[in-house]
Amino acid sequence: MTNQMSPKEQAFLYDVFIVPGWREVFDRMVDDEVRMPKPGRILDVGCGTGGYVVGLAARLGRDSEIVGVDVSEEMLRLARAKADVQKMTHVRFASGSLAATGQATADFDVVIGDASLAEPQRVGAITAELARVARPNATVVLKLATRSSFDEFFSIYWEALDEAGLDDLTPQLEALILERLTIEEAEALGLEAGLRKVQSVTRKEIFYYADAATFLSAPLIDLAFLHHWLAILPNEDAVSLMREKLAVIIDRERQGLDFDVSIKATLVIGEK
Repeated sequence: MTNQMSPKEQAFLYDVFIVPGWREVFDRMVDDEVRMPKPGRILDVGCGTGGYVVGLAARLGRDSEIVGVDVSEEMLRLARAKADVQKMTHVRFASGSLAATGQATADFDVVIGDASLAEPQRVGAITAELARVARPNATVVLKLATRSSFDEFFSIYWEALDEAGLDDLTPQLEALILERLTIEEAEALGLEAGLRKVQSVTRKEIFYYADAATFLSAPLIDLAFLHHWLAILPNEDAVSLMREKLAVIIDRERQGLDFDVSIKATLVIGEK
């Protein structure tokens, strides 16, 4: 998410806009694909503002312990408030990375990690940490958006670079497109982390926007992705020009219909 906002503002906008439109896509997949032990000890890494942790605690009951970890203390303030309102005394939240929070090795029955907004080069380290804190035979789940996500946008980005006379940046755009892991690469990271019976589940999720302005200003796009996508441009003038070109091409090519982009929402599931 953009660094131009305070951590408190980022946490609020994440809770209001990113959770319903993005986070809950992956959380529903976990509910559909992973059988939670009851009772059990569940760890949610990258828990954000804690809605999934609190909901899971309500379903599993007080004999279970649910732990949420996130690097944002402001997000955890919201998470703890949700747990307090629901009087979830069997919920605990910790701030920082797994190593920094001192989570014990081999201690959880299910470990869930959200790498859907993480930089692709960090996914391997995240997967290894998830495996480290899972007990033998535990289930480890990694959430991420895999290769071919947002291809509809990248096709227009390619066209906009050409129309703006910036086609010398197409290698950088290609690298941007290819930085997301393929499903096979994501599964391989699970195996490298020592997981067994690694498999993946992928769903195509489509996001609809009324027009270019709606797309480019949508909190999910603007806060989570657009800054990174435009970072290949050399200066602010190029960024402004590209925004104009993208808007014109999106509205021209959608022909009065919604502009839609799709992602490959993927779970990589393995056994410790």
